[in-house]
Amino acid sequence: MTAVAESDDLQQRRTRVRRRELLLTLERWAPAYRDVAGDCLSYVFEIAGAGEQERAWLRRHVAEHGLPQAPGRTAEQLLAAGRQANAAAGAAFLAGDYDRARDLIDDARAYGALLEVEWGKLHRFIDAQASSAVAS
Repeated sequence: MTAVAESDDLQQRRTRVRRRELLLTLERWAPAYRDVAGDCLSYVFEIAGAGEQERAWLRRHVAEHGLPQAPGRTAEQLLAAGRQANAAAGAAFLAGDYDRARDLIDDARAYGALLEVEWGKLHRFIDAQASSAVAS
């Protein structure tokens, strides 16, 4: 994998992870704010720190799929799922399933169990190990 392709892949993953974060925020907060304030998206945007492109994407998503009807998982539940995904990523990595390990650290990031910098370092580390395995 070339450095350009790797960078493109990582950027695509970053976008997918961010969109999942936005959806998780929507699931968690939209039902409650809809019941109290009506226009829940402005609150979701603020809570998520969403930029203009992210806001446009989330508006399109809501237009296509509607608002969640029931609150999603709590912060504690999401963090627990993220920690579980992170642990599973370690197991996948040790088993040599690098693609699965990368997908699982994306899950861990989306659920809040990894910081952005940790997530990027793990991707680079896994990529290096995968490249070494292919070269051997």
